Amino acid sequence: MRGKKIPCRNRFFKDEYGGRLNKWDEAERAQVMAELDAAYLLLYGIPRDDAEYILSTFKGIHDPTPIFPNSPTKAEHILALYDEFAARQ
Repeated sequence: MRGKKIPCRNRFFKDEYGGRLNKWDEAERAQVMAELDAAYLLLYGIPRDDAEYILSTFKGIHDPTPIFPNSPTKAEHILALYDEFAARQ
């Protein structure tokens, strides 16, 4: 499961395992986090309009980012993934 990689970047794992876990780039980390955000919104049964509102309340995810070339912001990328995952159901 790709989501397991996220917690392994915290200080406990770095100290405990000498920093040997999950050396990966920020683009991959951002992608996995966006996938998890979209999946959680769907799993909790949150309608898209409400998901869009919820994301609008977060700071820092509405700034332009080069990490996702097809989406100007993290919020738009999360909503695009939400739509993609919802279409699969």
